[in-house]
Amino acid sequence: MKSNSPAATASFTALPRPLKIFLGMDLGLLAIAVACEVFCRFVLKLAYPYRFPLLNEHFLDLLNEYPRFQHFRTLLFFTDATDPLCMYPAPVLVIYRFFFLFVPHQLIVFLSFIALSFLVATVLLGRALIHSGLGVMTTWLFLGIMLLTSYPLWFEIRQSNMEITSWVFVSLGVLFYLRSKDYSAATCFGIAGALKIFPFLYLGLLLSHRKYRQIVAGALAAIAVSLPSLWLVYPNIVESWKLTNEQIAKFRYRVMLVRSNPQNSFDHSIFGLFKALFHPLPPKPVMDHLLTLYLATAVVFVLVIYFLRIRLLPVANQILCFCVLSILLPPTSFDYTLMHLYAPWAILALITVQAARQGTYPKGLLAAFTCFAILFAPETEVIFHHWSYGGQIKAVTLIVLFVIALRFPFAAGDLEAEGHDEAFRLSEAAS
Repeated sequence: MKSNSPAATASFTALPRPLKIFLGMDLGLLAIAVACEVFCRFVLKLAYPYRFPLLNEHFLDLLNEYPRFQHFRTLLFFTDATDPLCMYPAPVLVIYRFFFLFVPHQLIVFLSFIALSFLVATVLLGRALIHSGLGVMTTWLFLGIMLLTSYPLWFEIRQSNMEITSWVFVSLGVLFYLRSKDYSAATCFGIAGALKIFPFLYLGLLLSHRKYRQIVAGALAAIAVSLPSLWLVYPNIVESWKLTNEQIAKFRYRVMLVRSNPQNSFDHSIFGLFKALFHPLPPKPVMDHLLTLYLATAVVFVLVIYFLRIRLLPVANQILCFCVLSILLPPTSFDYTLMHLYAPWAILALITVQAARQGTYPKGLLAAFTCFAILFAPETEVIFHHWSYGGQIKAVTLIVLFVIALRFPFAAGDLEAEGHDEAFRLSEAAS
């Protein structure tokens, strides 16, 4: 299994077959996107959407939001119509404000934070892969190529959105949970939920084992983060709550209820899929009712599928299910949220390396990595009638990945192990 050859070809050959196919597909899809970009830009000389978005505008959120944050802790922060719309929960606003403390060097600080976060995550995963039997050279070459070609990471850098902070807390929560540090995991999931709501789904990991005290701790962590954040945004918590919700309601009216370019090109939510496939859309009042119905249906679906299926699955499958649901069900879910797939991808990569020593892989593993390859590559060049449908391709792929997670149990060690604790021993591999 181990390969000490310095040659890249030898390192590639040493990869287990599912990871080899994943990397090959990922690089192939990226090569196709680059070829399309070169042809459209330099031969046909076409404009957007035929030009790759990552090469056009950069650091949009961090630069565009700065004018509004000059009014931070004042009423103008919410009422100045000349500033860009700011539609985030209070904890996210506080994080934006933190980076603006470093103006004019906020971009350097932000990019350094991203680099440090992914460096730590890569080192932890690399150690675990090596501990599980993958060669040192093979491990670092594989992870390096994966990061350098990973579309969600580069989209997050391009957008400079605070999704990176939610990703950090969710990833830490998953790591703590796998190491049986349940209170720490619940705290991280609670903080992430305060930032983006849908990460609260990960508390289902604890609910599966009836760890109610830890769930309460997660809820208290969310409250402990939200209340001070509301006060920091505006020095009246009740008014701050009201004004923040008004901003979020504006986002619902201006973005969630309409079909617009380029937002829909990067929106891989189910509701975004509906908006892309049905044209023309109903009037906004009708869309508003449809969105309310959609959200209610999503809540019922999550509860039903959790109690009927998800809670009975191995840990790896549960994490993958919660991850896909958290980035597929929000009314809008732009491509930087795909970063959350890195955690379940890492878990399946470890399972793959451990399974390779036995000479057999869990059913569905190859299909799952095929989906990951599609999700980690840009499909923005898939254009029809001047509309890019990259987001919708990813939405369909996420649905397929969710079905795979429900259908095929992924387990390390003994692939037929009974119970959740025996199904996956990542804590031993990562220690």
